[in-house]
Amino acid sequence: MKVGDLIQWTGTGCHGMIVAIESGKAEFIHILCGPDADGDGGGETLAFPRETIEGYAEVINASR
Repeated sequence: MKVGDLIQWTGTGCHGMIVAIESGKAEFIHILCGPDADGDGGGETLAFPRETIEGYAEVINASR
């Protein structure tokens, strides 16, 4: 996973784009989130531990 990758949450089908990767004691992936399944929300940047992203999302369009 790298900045610019488009991801999809496997449980909901919602999309997001990786906008930053924060390294440190724990690695966090910052995601620009799209709207949820109801069309609500979106446009927020949220941070998740790498393990969460790897367990619940898949890269659907890798940045080149």
